[in-house]
Amino acid sequence: MNRSLPEQFKLRAVLRRTIRDFFDSNEFTEVETPCLVRTPGTEVYLNYFESGWESLRGEHELLYLRSSPELHMKQAIAAGCRKIYQLGPCFRNKGELGAWHHPEFAMLEWYHCGVTYEDFMAETADLLRAVTKSISLLGHRSLAIPNSIPMFTIADAFKKFSGIVLVDLDPDLAGQAKKAGVVSIRGDEDFDTAFFKILLEKIEPALAQFPVSILCDYPPSQAALATISGGVAKRFEFFLNGIELSNAFLELSGRANNEARIRESSEKRKSAGLPPVPDDSDFLDAMDAGFPSCAGNALGFERLLALLLGDAGISDVLPFRHSSIWRKHLP
Repeated sequence: MNRSLPEQFKLRAVLRRTIRDFFDSNEFTEVETPCLVRTPGTEVYLNYFESGWESLRGEHELLYLRSSPELHMKQAIAAGCRKIYQLGPCFRNKGELGAWHHPEFAMLEWYHCGVTYEDFMAETADLLRAVTKSISLLGHRSLAIPNSIPMFTIADAFKKFSGIVLVDLDPDLAGQAKKAGVVSIRGDEDFDTAFFKILLEKIEPALAQFPVSILCDYPPSQAALATISGGVAKRFEFFLNGIELSNAFLELSGRANNEARIRESSEKRKSAGLPPVPDDSDFLDAMDAGFPSCAGNALGFERLLALLLGDAGISDVLPFRHSSIWRKHLP
């Protein structure tokens, strides 16, 4: 499939308009947050684009392109917003170039205060049904979103699709993965590495049998900035045909809790040989001001459009992806 630029722009515009209509009709407020930030994200294994600002006196301030708008959107929640969304550019460096990845991409992120875990899943499914309908009305055969979506806890998915009984921080997970036939495993990797390799080789391919599916209730070590309740991290991911589409949390509240998680992430970055990033003092100060019960979701815009259209990647829905700066590096 080689879509022309006019067709790409039209498809993107229809999807963008449908997303805005969905959130506007549900009384969300669209917000805008900075792309150039002091703290690009808190994820352990992401790489960031580094930049900087210089004053006329030669003073220098280290800045980054954001990997997501999360930290600023949470500041908006702490300031009194209760239902917000944003659709805008995000950036990830070093190797983020492939069938489903690009260094610059569009992210839809939204936050809803006072919603339950289950209702937030249902809200995500309702959004998918709305955008599916809009693409179908253009004459494209789009993905159907069933009324009942298969849902697996991470523990159940590991057992069902790899035969592994998942125990958080199990030092022998790599050994179990090797016995289960995970090809990329060496047998001496740490828990995090083994966990993600099993996901990539065993779990996600198995989810491809379902048009739509949900993975939920992650082990506490994979909580990131999600709350932990009942011994699991309250986060879920939607998959379309086995491709990860969105990543949602019941959000962690409180300055001390967030500082502790961010510190843990920073230590993991150091152990992985990745450079540290500065703390976002504005974000932490906002957590001091009070943060209500809130759920947040981050969804890849190009992934959504490509998956709705049945594409094998984002190449034909991301204008200028094949420009000369990227062409020589594409697989």
